[in-house]
Amino acid sequence: MADFEYAVDGQIGVMRFNRPEKMNAITYEMLAEIEDAIRKAGTDERVRAVVLTGVGRAFSAGTDLQQLSSQPPSTGRAESYANSYEAARPAPWTFASIAKPTIAAVNGAAVGLGVEFTLQCDFRIAAESARFGWVFVHRGLVPDTAAGTWLLARIVGLQNAAYLLYSGEIISATRALEIGYVHEIVPDAELVDRSMQFAHSVSRGSPLATGEVKRLLYRGLTLDALDHVKDSTEALARMFASEDFQEGVKAFLEHRQPEWKGR
Repeated sequence: MADFEYAVDGQIGVMRFNRPEKMNAITYEMLAEIEDAIRKAGTDERVRAVVLTGVGRAFSAGTDLQQLSSQPPSTGRAESYANSYEAARPAPWTFASIAKPTIAAVNGAAVGLGVEFTLQCDFRIAAESARFGWVFVHRGLVPDTAAGTWLLARIVGLQNAAYLLYSGEIISATRALEIGYVHEIVPDAELVDRSMQFAHSVSRGSPLATGEVKRLLYRGLTLDALDHVKDSTEALARMFASEDFQEGVKAFLEHRQPEWKGR
């Protein structure tokens, strides 16, 4: 069995960390496989959304520290993102980079790089057993993908983000829901089914329009209001000229479900 698995289930790309004996600690080899899977999902017209989860009792314990201690990386994850960033992508981070909804189905502990990957997703559905911890300061590090110091405060507020990052406290799913980090909590046995159902619910619209909305949402974090309005106006003009817009209007008038073309 591979340490990281990717398969397409209908219209959903399903990604799984599969090192349960190591709490799904992430190796350099897995990172390459994750990046490859995201590129495939991003360009596969069958895939409308992505669900990321773990096998066993952990989502991911983060970077494999045994490998890290013997093979220090030449560059940080954040530098890799910065060097590979393309303006057309919604955001530089792995799971925010594709123009499709991404959902973290958090089945247990998500710590270090593992919790950063949940942060990069658009949504987080937590099992009752889920736990979240930015423990980087206890390893003498800063969040290694830079998502913790950029996206986290925009989701939970500056004070909550500062506490999580400074203290490194591992919080429960209930606490994560209270501060708005997770969208909902479900029983462990229902996590995958609910996450798949949720993935379908947020990917029913035009894939072209959904991709543009995601790009505007993330890119808008870096723009002032006037620049964002200009970007949005240009995107709207592209949508008006698309086949999906024509199909959306036609389907509405004909009282049927649209058949999206993604163009």
